[in-house]
Amino acid sequence: MSDTTNNDKVSKNTLIIAIIATVIATLAILEFAGKVKHNESKGDYSISTYQAIIINKGEEHLISRKPSEQTSQCIDGYLFIQSDSDLTMLGLIVDYKNRGIRCQ
Repeated sequence: MSDTTNNDKVSKNTLIIAIIATVIATLAILEFAGKVKHNESKGDYSISTYQAIIINKGEEHLISRKPSEQTSQCIDGYLFIQSDSDLTMLGLIVDYKNRGIRCQ
């Protein structure tokens, strides 16, 4: 027969509680110090980031066959992008200087 003894000085439950309390205390301190930033305005969220692929005449570029789950629209002469999964998310496409991208 084997004699198993537990030489742990701290129980597992106490260790788990200490870890959870430490995480909560850290978040509370960061919140109190103003280090956690909360975004109140839905308009400040980025829907997605985009890149342009320059294709010269006669060249081809392979793209994924899977759709992006986003649809573009031309509204009042500017290009907007809308999420197919959340129709309330509509964003104006702008360049790196926040200038709207025109469309016809």
